[in-house]
Amino acid sequence: MTAPLSTRFAHPGLAALACGILLSSCGGGGGGGAPAPVLALPTLSQLDATATSANAASSSEETALTVDAVIDRTSAVAMAMPAGVVSATVACAGGGNATVSISGGTLDGELDGQLDAGEHYSVVFAQCGDSAGSGRLNGSAELDVVSADRSTSPQTLALHLSVDHLELAQPSGTVTLDGTASASRSVTTGNGMTTTVSHISVPSATLATAFNGRGARFTVSDLDATHTVTAVDGVTTASRFDGRMTLTGSADGRSLSLTFATTGNVTHDGSGALVSGTWTVVRPDATITTTVANGLVFMTTDDGNEGTIDHTWTSTSAELQAAAG
Repeated sequence: MTAPLSTRFAHPGLAALACGILLSSCGGGGGGGAPAPVLALPTLSQLDATATSANAASSSEETALTVDAVIDRTSAVAMAMPAGVVSATVACAGGGNATVSISGGTLDGELDGQLDAGEHYSVVFAQCGDSAGSGRLNGSAELDVVSADRSTSPQTLALHLSVDHLELAQPSGTVTLDGTASASRSVTTGNGMTTTVSHISVPSATLATAFNGRGARFTVSDLDATHTVTAVDGVTTASRFDGRMTLTGSADGRSLSLTFATTGNVTHDGSGALVSGTWTVVRPDATITTTVANGLVFMTTDDGNEGTIDHTWTSTSAELQAAAG
């Protein structure tokens, strides 16, 4: 039987110990107890801050990049369809193939090799690469073309799409996307240069990544981003990303729950290497601000989200990108 509370601390030494544990005042007279100690907030390590920042930035950009790749490859295989058919398996420019079925439009439109308003594309990619070698697609996609205007400059295109276990394998790693998205884009071409500006919205999707020998799995929600790609003779020379999203999941054993937002454009060179930009990641326990310039990364953390800078760290852009996954 449990002893009454009044008898459990009958021994004076135990009573004193209990008083100390409870941080309360014991005894009479004019004496007062010692003030309760101020508990220090947990601090975010540089390793965790860098991994969080890298995964947030790469996840948002790779989601947009994968959506763009689906649109680009679908456009390319539509142009390569055999004459007079609306369903076929087509060789991709960089190897592999895509099985395409077109419906929903006029017969003339479905056979013109272009994405036209009202058309629906069902595509299954199998190691489908592009001529620039920017990555291979595997998996399936459904695309509904909302509008398309090739008579103006820039040319415009808007569509809705859903992807099922859509994998984009690149030299830097692999991403696999499941979910829905909307995209509107403009394409300007002149003097051998093409600039494609895509506004991409993803209400919810799952994203699995494999970078730097590590795996991660996330839920991406409320992604709203603008992805701009500049290419010369079909080869990407630079890209820019500006956007925000909410991310939950885990990477390399770390649980993540955060919001991400860029400040202006985050830029990459033609190989995908990070060049410049600033973004902020807000976790329940800290705010991380990352700025990249001239190959260096400047990172600050606000532990507890109190509006003060608690740590400042410097590293390289290569080290930051190596922390993803």
